[in-house]
Amino acid sequence: MQEDDWPVLPRQARELIGGQMPDLAGLPLRRMTGAGTDTVLYRLGPRLLVRFPRRPVADVEVDPLARWLPVLAPHLPLSVPLVLRRGGPGGTGGAGYPYRWTVGPWLAGRDAWVAPPRADAAIAAMAGFLAALAGLACPQDAPLRGEKDRLDLRLAGIEASIDGFEGEADKVLLRDLVAEARELPAFRGRPVWVHGDLHALNLLTRRGRVSAVIDWGGMGLGDPGTDLMVAWTLFDGPGRRAFRAALRPDPADWARGRARALAMAVLAIPYYRHSNPVFHAAMRCILARVLEDWRAGAPT
Repeated sequence: MQEDDWPVLPRQARELIGGQMPDLAGLPLRRMTGAGTDTVLYRLGPRLLVRFPRRPVADVEVDPLARWLPVLAPHLPLSVPLVLRRGGPGGTGGAGYPYRWTVGPWLAGRDAWVAPPRADAAIAAMAGFLAALAGLACPQDAPLRGEKDRLDLRLAGIEASIDGFEGEADKVLLRDLVAEARELPAFRGRPVWVHGDLHALNLLTRRGRVSAVIDWGGMGLGDPGTDLMVAWTLFDGPGRRAFRAALRPDPADWARGRARALAMAVLAIPYYRHSNPVFHAAMRCILARVLEDWRAGAPT
């Protein structure tokens, strides 16, 4: 999907696993399809999942995930993908794989975009999850999200993305929304634990319920409004209102959550139009929900 993407074909995946973890070499290996943008996923046997970064941004996340997910997981009401083992660069010839990779448990389920959960169950699950996550202790050595939480940086250069729209939305209206988002005050409160990329494609569901939260590469201490973008990625209008009533977030956090959802969708729609149709469709839906609230004058 990008020029520097590493494809990690099955032959190379087998070579890496066999060379570094020979005890796992005999297990069946199957590449997983989906909307992931930073990693290539392989199911290994019945109980394991191997994550191979496509690009450097996912490589640098390996150590923080291994360090902090075991700290967070016991206190969260939904499953998370722990890191059980770590591999490193390797392979033969000049095209050896350059990144670190991980083996974790297989979490059964389908993403919430493909298999939406029941609204009542999802509202309760996500409100409970966000309250639990934000309420966890914040050790001094915990990772800080820092500039990842800055809306002004997220919105910088967004004009070029709007120029790239091809009938997906009214460009004048989008520019109005972006201008409004730029006027929101920056977060100045106490940082809390956040997931950092909380949308429907990073939630797993089983039997109509949210069962797991995956893809924690953006986790750290930061702005609680960041994770509130899930309201526009998972719920329709009535669902968002019920979710807000259940969680009772600070109004400023809620406004920044909507702005994050807007920025994510606007930046992704033209970029993934042809390279990742599933992700593109999900982002269009998210943008439609943001526009719905804006047109209805929904309070921020």
